[in-house]
Amino acid sequence: MRSLLLVLICVAGCAPEPALLLGSGEVDFEEVDDGDSMPVIQGPQGGFHLLASFLVAGVEAGDRRNLSDDRNPLITLDVEQDGASLILISPFVQGLAEAPDALRPWTHQLIGRFAILDIAADHELDGATVTLSARVDDVHGVAVSDSIQVDLFPHPDNGSEF
Repeated sequence: MRSLLLVLICVAGCAPEPALLLGSGEVDFEEVDDGDSMPVIQGPQGGFHLLASFLVAGVEAGDRRNLSDDRNPLITLDVEQDGASLILISPFVQGLAEAPDALRPWTHQLIGRFAILDIAADHELDGATVTLSARVDDVHGVAVSDSIQVDLFPHPDNGSEF
C-alpha cells in the first residue's frame, strides 16, 4: 500500500506540508498503488473515462460551491501512455471539498472526477499500462502533484460500442 507521510511544520499553529495523494473512488477516496488495475468506464454519453480522486494538504482549496471563486485552484489530470497524453479535457478550475476528520492530516479532497479519455473504444486500452497523474496549483503559487502507473481493463458494465 502506497502512503505519503505528511510532515507537520509548526509556525503559528501546525500546518501540513503541501502534498497530494492520488487515487480513485466514486464516493470515498480509495488508495491506488503502482501496478494496480483500474477500469476504463463508459459514460452515459458513450465516451470513456477513468475515475480519479485525490487528497491534498497545504494548499488553498477555494470554494467548491462557487466555480467562479477567485481562490479556486487549477487542477490538471492526465493519462499518459508511452509519453502521449490520452486525456480529452484538462486543466480545469474547481474548489476542493473539506476532507473528513478520519483522513487528517489531509485537509481537502476531490472525489470521483472523470479523467475523460480520447479513445473510441474501451478495448483500445485493455491490458495497457498508463500513468495517471494529478496536479493542483493554488492561487498562492503552491503546486502539489502525484502520479501512479496503473493497468487498465474495460469495466464489465460497459455497453456495446457505438
